[in-house]
Amino acid sequence: MAKTSIIDYVVVHEMCHLKYKDHSKKYCNSIKTILPDYKIRKEWLRVNGKMLNV
Repeated sequence: MAKTSIIDYVVVHEMCHLKYKDHSKKYCNSIKTILPDYKIRKEWLRVNGKMLNV
């Protein structure tokens, strides 16, 4: 239901949790390494996530 870029963010977010079990700085840096614009995607999901049908 979401754009591919948002789905990519969710997948990367969860994959990074395989290494880091929290939302620490190391965790965020690992996401940023893969998706430098992750904060934009994260914000889009925060604002629009409720409209997605799961």
